[in-house]
Amino acid sequence: MPKAEAFPWLPRLLSRLREHLAGEPFPRDAAHDLGHILRVARLAERLALQEGADPDTCVAGALLHDLVYRPKNHPESPLTARMAAELVPRWCRETPGLESRAEAVASAVASHSWSGGGTPASLEAAVVQDADRLEALGAVGIARVFATGASFGAGLWHPEDPWAEGRELDDKAWSLDHFERKLLRLAEGMRTPAGRRLAEARHAVLLRYLEDLRAELDPASGA
Repeated sequence: MPKAEAFPWLPRLLSRLREHLAGEPFPRDAAHDLGHILRVARLAERLALQEGADPDTCVAGALLHDLVYRPKNHPESPLTARMAAELVPRWCRETPGLESRAEAVASAVASHSWSGGGTPASLEAAVVQDADRLEALGAVGIARVFATGASFGAGLWHPEDPWAEGRELDDKAWSLDHFERKLLRLAEGMRTPAGRRLAEARHAVLLRYLEDLRAELDPASGA
C-alpha cells in the first residue's frame, strides 16, 4: 500500500474509505474489497512514477475508483464508475491536500471501468485504468475471476463444454468464460508503456494457467 510519508492526505482518506465500505448497501465480493483497492493504489503509484504522472492524482483515483459498488450481475454494475465519479469531487474537497485535484481524480475514476467503456482524458486517468486492469491479470486476476463468479452463483466452467467450443460464452453462468470474454483482451488495451510491460508478464500467467487447466480437463491428456 502507498506510504503516508509520500501522501500526507492518505490516512484521512483511507479512514473515511474504510468507514464507507463498512456501511454499504451491497456486501462486496472478495474480488472488490479493500484489499483490491489497496493493490490498485500500489500499482497506480508504481505506474505514475514510471510514466511521470502525478502520483497524488493517480493514487487517490485508485483508492476511490470503486467508491460505488454493485455486484457484477446487478443491472447498475456498468454504471458504477460514473456514479463514483459524481461523489469523488466532494471527497477530494473534504480531504486536505486533495482539494486542487478534485476534478482530475474524478476524471480518472469516471473512465477506469471496462464495462463502462470509458476513454482516459489524461495520463493520470490512463494510469488508473491500467492499474485496475492489471489487477484482473496474473495470479491475482485468476483468484479474482473465480471469487467474483462464486459471489453470484456462477459455476467454475461448463461441465460438458468448458472451452465453449459448441456454445455461446456466458460468463454470468461459467467463470472460465470470463477469460475469453475479457481477461485475455486486457493486455492489448493497456494505455501506458509501463502498464503494457506489466500486463505482458501477467497475461503470460493466464495463458500458462489455461494450458495447465486444459491438460487436466482433457481426458486424453493423461493428467
